[in-house]
Amino acid sequence: MNRHRHSGFSLIELMVTLTVAAILVATATPGIRSFILNNRLSGGVNDILHSLQVARTEAIKRQNGNVVVCGTSNPTAAPGAMVCDYATFKAWFVFQDTNGNWQHDAAEPIIEVHGLLDTTMTVKTDANDRIVSFSPSGFANPAGARRPVATILMCDSRGVVTSGSSSTARALFVSPTGRARASATYADTHNTAMPLVGGSCP
Repeated sequence: MNRHRHSGFSLIELMVTLTVAAILVATATPGIRSFILNNRLSGGVNDILHSLQVARTEAIKRQNGNVVVCGTSNPTAAPGAMVCDYATFKAWFVFQDTNGNWQHDAAEPIIEVHGLLDTTMTVKTDANDRIVSFSPSGFANPAGARRPVATILMCDSRGVVTSGSSSTARALFVSPTGRARASATYADTHNTAMPLVGGSCP
């Protein structure tokens, strides 16, 4: 007599497996979401930091007027039509400000353009004019036709809350000597940057 033995999962084993998998997914989801949000903020603030470093380096190298980073609402505009939008830093570009008037004129070369940041991110600054200008010495120019930014705070819907010594936000500081640094510490984002940008984020 032939006896066929069937292998596989029983219904109970399948249900137990699915239950355990559902618990693991539910447990991991908040951590994955925080990981994605944190990486998005770190990427955004590092992109601004990179553009500031490029601008400072180019100002020193070119020795022909200032090099500026300024916000724009239309990063896809043609180079000759690119204009500074002093009310936003959700996108920005770097250009050579040969006449020092704190705005992009059609003939002035554009060095770098950064597209729009993710819509979940908020960027706040300590100055209404979202612009930073570097002189040929590499120093950040003081206020002239515009008041330049020295502090940037970037956050999302979580706001600025602590996670140990770290923060859910990111801060960026530009010193008078032109050096810029980014930080994810709660001390820098909440205690130092937030009061300078208006006391809240978002």
